[in-house]
Amino acid sequence: MRRKASLFAGIAGLLCVVMAWFWLRGPTGAISDVSTASNESVPVMASTAASPTAATDLARTPSGSEIENRKERLINAAFLTPISIFGKVVDEQNRAIPDAMVQISVNDSPGRSGTEYVRSTDTAGLFSLIGAKGISFSLRASKSGFYTTKESTAHRNVIAPGANDAQTSSYENPVTLTLRSKRHPEVLIHVSSRQVDIALRGPTIFDLLTGHVGNGQLHIVSVLGDTNRPRFDWSYKISIPGGGLVERKGQFEFEAPADHYSQDVQILMTSEQPRWSSDVTKEYFARLPDGRFGRFSINLYPGKRNFVVIESYVNPKPGNRNLEFDSDMPSSQ
Repeated sequence: MRRKASLFAGIAGLLCVVMAWFWLRGPTGAISDVSTASNESVPVMASTAASPTAATDLARTPSGSEIENRKERLINAAFLTPISIFGKVVDEQNRAIPDAMVQISVNDSPGRSGTEYVRSTDTAGLFSLIGAKGISFSLRASKSGFYTTKESTAHRNVIAPGANDAQTSSYENPVTLTLRSKRHPEVLIHVSSRQVDIALRGPTIFDLLTGHVGNGQLHIVSVLGDTNRPRFDWSYKISIPGGGLVERKGQFEFEAPADHYSQDVQILMTSEQPRWSSDVTKEYFARLPDGRFGRFSINLYPGKRNFVVIESYVNPKPGNRNLEFDSDMPSSQ
């Protein structure tokens, strides 16, 4: 009889452990991840003969508050994941850049913007951050005499749902950030971004040298359909009478073409276009009537308000097609 009681007690104890395991796992995943990451000890269930009430409690579905508590523990544990960051800053020819500044933002707490760090690269262009904790980090490199581009920034997830999403760095495999060298910047006439309302009839004239409206080189004419509709036809005609325009393709295309200019260009959007938009950005090289060269960006916002935003750069020397601008240099105005 005693042997049977011991056998039943052993079976009941095993049943308690198994049921406790499934209860602690919950419907969304194993609790072992939480206890390991957060150093929390999992309660040890007594192996004595379980009463029917205890078995029922263990077999029940976890309440909403219990599930939320598990999720909160899992999230808090994830933000304690150790982070070691190794990186390198190079130029467009893969040459190391010493003394570059690297801003590091570590996502180390839920509900906050994270902790910011600053590092400088050594003579080999290397930097590191050891001892941080969190779930992800972002990097941004900069240095005087270089352009910051999208290749100058990076974001890495320390933990991720899928193995293919996890991204880390190491001393042997650092995160590489690329800065682009400034070549031969000129002192240019720079007109910062200006919002210009476009007339519904006739041209709106903008001066690329001063930013004034009413007189100048750039003529803009718009034709709009029914702006009360979600989609409507619209077009802009942009011209430089006595000069010309060529679309600028690349961010670092700084030398204006010598020829192949058109006196005007037209930007057209019909309501049937699959990628219809009322927000379009274009960039152009400009040859002015007096022989000077420039470049400008124009953001088009057709609609009830109907306006554009223009920023321009003009080389003050007639015939000089170099339009690389250094923001550290004074503007020629």
